[in-house]
Amino acid sequence: MKNTILLLAVLFFQSNMYGQSQESSYPFEVKIEGKGDPIILIPGLASSGEVWNQTLEALQNHYQCHILTLAGFNTQEPINLEKGFLPVIQEGIKKYIQQELTQRPILIGHSLGGFLSMSLASEDSKMLKKIIIVDSYPFISAAFNPNATEESSIPQAKMIKKMILSTADSTFAEQQKVTMATMMKDSQKIKIATTWSLNSSRKTIAQAMYELMTTDLREKISQIKIPVLVLGSWYAAKDYGVTKEMIQSNYERQFQGVSSVKIKIAPTAKHFIMWDEPNWFYKEIKVFMNHE
Repeated sequence: MKNTILLLAVLFFQSNMYGQSQESSYPFEVKIEGKGDPIILIPGLASSGEVWNQTLEALQNHYQCHILTLAGFNTQEPINLEKGFLPVIQEGIKKYIQQELTQRPILIGHSLGGFLSMSLASEDSKMLKKIIIVDSYPFISAAFNPNATEESSIPQAKMIKKMILSTADSTFAEQQKVTMATMMKDSQKIKIATTWSLNSSRKTIAQAMYELMTTDLREKISQIKIPVLVLGSWYAAKDYGVTKEMIQSNYERQFQGVSSVKIKIAPTAKHFIMWDEPNWFYKEIKVFMNHE
């Protein structure tokens, strides 16, 4: 009897140790919900995986959803940034797919998460089934300046990185409230997203922003050989003379190297499309995912 209890204790200890080491081997937290074919949902800059809660409700009856919260965002422990942020996260997602999944997943990425999805698919399309990009460009700097290059974007990226790191906490908090109000409509969600941002590592935000501004994937995405859906937004810029057609053209230019891409622009959503126009969002992704 004593031997049996001892054996059970050892097995329990080993299983707990394995679970801890397995989880800590990835630079993100993972929440798994639902049953079916796998989907990995990647949030954007300084966002929690909870940004996908409504999306999860729409998908979990038919899909196994793996919802990530990336290192350094919303109370998650930051990673060492010596090797950069995006490359480490990307390698972690690749490792997760290889070690934890038995089927090719669909990736759904918002903003920074969409950029990671593009980069992963560019590197190895065979490991993925499809990708859905939610309001993210292959080269964000070129969205504002068509003549931008990685090199020419470095000075501004350095300036923004320095500003994020050096701004006083109270000022940064006010800036985040103003910024979030340009990205979504609902006042309660603005508060939630602002809290996530303020709970995030400022060093991580600054480094991630720098890398996004100075990394151009426009040529690399020509390597993507799986179906791609891009959902863009324009509504936040309508008061500045920006039209839906202008944004459509901008996306088409940046994704022209991808033969299997479909681009749709949300009618009235701001940057957080899945929050501002959930019904339109669910309809578009379900049609895309169900179409072979």
